[in-house]
Amino acid sequence: MKESQFGWSTEDGREGPALNRWMAVLAERLVDCRIDSDAEARFSASLRTYSLAGTGFYFLQSSRSDIRRTRECVARRKSDQYFLIHQRDGDLVVEQDGRVAIVEPGDCVLVSGRAPFRMRNAEAMEALVLALPAELLLGWLPEPEAVTARTLTGAQGWGRALAATLANFNRSTPVELALSPAIVRDQILAHLAIAANSETASAATMHQRALVRRLADTLSNRFCEPDFDPSRLALEHGLSKRYVHMLFAKAGTSFGRELEKVRLERAKRLLEDRRFNCVDIMEIALRCGFRDSSGFSKRFRGRYGAPPSLYRRQLGA
Repeated sequence: MKESQFGWSTEDGREGPALNRWMAVLAERLVDCRIDSDAEARFSASLRTYSLAGTGFYFLQSSRSDIRRTRECVARRKSDQYFLIHQRDGDLVVEQDGRVAIVEPGDCVLVSGRAPFRMRNAEAMEALVLALPAELLLGWLPEPEAVTARTLTGAQGWGRALAATLANFNRSTPVELALSPAIVRDQILAHLAIAANSETASAATMHQRALVRRLADTLSNRFCEPDFDPSRLALEHGLSKRYVHMLFAKAGTSFGRELEKVRLERAKRLLEDRRFNCVDIMEIALRCGFRDSSGFSKRFRGRYGAPPSLYRRQLGA
């Protein structure tokens, strides 16, 4: 079972502010983030890790702190991991994707390293964090972002089974298990998949609909940018590009289709407004985010049955 181990503590006697050293260790070992603490002068933290079948087990202890993975952190150092947190001691507040989860001792919560997040503990805390590669987790959760920042309560239901399994892992050197590491890992992921589905299904659907509305609002505001693409839309909302595509697919459409629809509807309004009769077709195309008049004309005709020049003339007839 034992593949690799690492231990670190602010009490190791090295020079430099403890909080800065803690940020550096987390950036190297787990995820790049910004940490603030009003207990900076007395800040203490420790980390012990080992690996189980490609999954990192991180045992953290920390003074009260405010952890932010900002958009700048995401851009500076990308992560293709999700983090399953089993809270051991102290309450934790997790914010991501517009949701807020209150995580008490015994509860679990999933966080994406692909997008910004915030985690706050008002008092000293202890937690087990499992670093799950996206490729692995996507084999168990088709839409991980629908589950992030949702409390999986350890007091009842399948959340209790998940928490009970994770509670068996401790900070000390892992002992040999009767089953292979891959089977043990998959047992954890199976509990996570069932707990996530049972606790979040209906709420996730409502949240996804609200997200689609927010994405549509952004398209309505930024349609005139010719280089606007799914990556920029995802970054603005703190989502992964894959999740943005999934949200549009769930709504029966796509990013490209919705962006073109907004652009063509705007162009149609300009062509119908007599005040813009002095603006030529090429300029209309550019103002609506199209790169050239030929592509604009082809798409406009496909939607409204006539090229923009003829459409404008018919209105004046």
